[in-house]
Amino acid sequence: MEHSEMIKSNADALRTLMAKRLGLKRGSLSRRVAKAGRQLPSGVRNDIAIVAEAEQMARNPKLAMRLDPNATKSAYDRAATHLKAIDVVDRRKGIALSVLGSMAFNFLAAITLFIVVLRWRGLI
Repeated sequence: MEHSEMIKSNADALRTLMAKRLGLKRGSLSRRVAKAGRQLPSGVRNDIAIVAEAEQMARNPKLAMRLDPNATKSAYDRAATHLKAIDVVDRRKGIALSVLGSMAFNFLAAITLFIVVLRWRGLI
């Protein structure tokens, strides 16, 4: 029984970390993993999926006996370590710089095209 409680607390901790670090606040753990998509490496997604599956199995007493506590704990540790290492401020800066960079490129491409058209028409 204590293993089931440990799995539930680990799943709750992963839900909290995903809410804080990735902004995924709704849905079950498996749904949050699906929503995270490419924000998480495949190994971390697999580890979180292991914990989510263990949480589902822990609800049924007969299935709970089949769980491997060491595998579940190590999967939780790997996923939690990765989620704790995510810097939210740096992610936001990266997204903002990416958007600004693409806007600057599009602006320069439009200006270049405009100058080429003016030159082609003989207005410059």
